[in-house]
Amino acid sequence: MIPKLAIHHLTLLSAIQETGSMTLSAARLGITQSAASHRLREAERRVGLTLVQRGESGLHLTSGGERLRRLGETFLAELFRLEQELEASEQEKRILVRLGQATYSRFHWFPAFLEYLEKEDRGLTVDLSASATSHPLASLVNGSVDVSLFFGREPAHAQFTSVKLGSDPIVAVMSRHHALAAEPVVNSLNMGDERFFVYPLAAEPGFDWTTLLGPPVEPFRRLTSMPTPEAVIDLVRANFGVALFSQWAIEPELADGTLVARPIADEGMFLDWWCVRRASDPDDSPAALLADALLTWSRLSDRALSTLGFGAEEPTAENMS
Repeated sequence: MIPKLAIHHLTLLSAIQETGSMTLSAARLGITQSAASHRLREAERRVGLTLVQRGESGLHLTSGGERLRRLGETFLAELFRLEQELEASEQEKRILVRLGQATYSRFHWFPAFLEYLEKEDRGLTVDLSASATSHPLASLVNGSVDVSLFFGREPAHAQFTSVKLGSDPIVAVMSRHHALAAEPVVNSLNMGDERFFVYPLAAEPGFDWTTLLGPPVEPFRRLTSMPTPEAVIDLVRANFGVALFSQWAIEPELADGTLVARPIADEGMFLDWWCVRRASDPDDSPAALLADALLTWSRLSDRALSTLGFGAEEPTAENMS
């Protein structure tokens, strides 16, 4: 049975969902507004449903339109992934594997791993996926990634296979010019009225700082939410406040001295990081080969996951400055 909607209908629904405007959607797709309107009418005629409605804030998808958009984006992502895999296999005789990482869009460690992978010659080509940043486990389920780096508790669901890569300290991060940089430990007890920035962790159930670390000893007085960890880094680096990070994620700034890190408890606090793949992928699958390569590399490196920072000394005021 041939689907009633073509790819160009699905891409239009995605554009409308993101922009809320037919004019902006047409510009994004490189077509005229009248062509976009005609495309929408044709899509609605084919399925016999109203897919888009106009509201006070602009255009929005109906429930039917949203279902088609969501399923269409999954289909297009899989199609794009298949094209990449076939192209890579044909040109390089290698298999494409998609790797994702929860929360942090920071891949300063990635070149060193690629260098190791090239030397090992496991027949793999690795592509990074942005979808796993906010949905590391859901991206595995829907097939948009093959392997995810994930933190916190080990995923307990039977559909996942995971291996522990290491533990990394959770640290308070600030500019070296910040008043709290002189403190050996920084937490809610000595934060006072200093601004404390928070950002989304992985958008999976049960993952926020309070769930992972427990409630603060004293409530933070000035709490400011930001959309991304990278936005927080820029603000903290400019001496606007303090934030919590897994230490490896701010290692470039620690190395160049623009940020400093302090333990959040006398004994330190750590999060486990896991390499997760689908349990349905066999042990000789490309995903399993990539997961094994990550684990082997982390154990061979003198600092475990190299610039990720796993395996480094436990956090103290001296080794975080």
